[in-house]
Amino acid sequence: MRATILAAGGLAVAGAAMTIAAFAGAGHDDAAPDAAVGRPHTAADGLNVWIANGCGSCHTFKPAGATGSLAPDLQQTLKGKNRSYVMQSIVAPDAAAAPGYGTGMMPDDFAKRIAPADLELMTDFILAGVRAP
Repeated sequence: MRATILAAGGLAVAGAAMTIAAFAGAGHDDAAPDAAVGRPHTAADGLNVWIANGCGSCHTFKPAGATGSLAPDLQQTLKGKNRSYVMQSIVAPDAAAAPGYGTGMMPDDFAKRIAPADLELMTDFILAGVRAP
């Protein structure tokens, strides 16, 4: 039983790492065409993913109008971080905790729950918001 649990945990970590690796190396344009609907992505697309996954219930993030107080303010903790770090923070949240916050608080199954294209949209939205004044 323990070996099964350890193997499942290892697979989950491997899956998260593969997801991060797949997206981290890709160049990205903020107005990349959305193949599914034939239009450029917008900030609203990423915001919709943010909302659908309940991120604002825990995080403060001004661009999303979110004032959650259980988790870090993303504009503060992600300032200066790169795309790979932001994605890892979503799909493998216990890999690095923000100062003043412990691990184990954020759901660790977003790599399974969020489609890769949606993860990209939300990451774009977060990065744009972090860079905004």
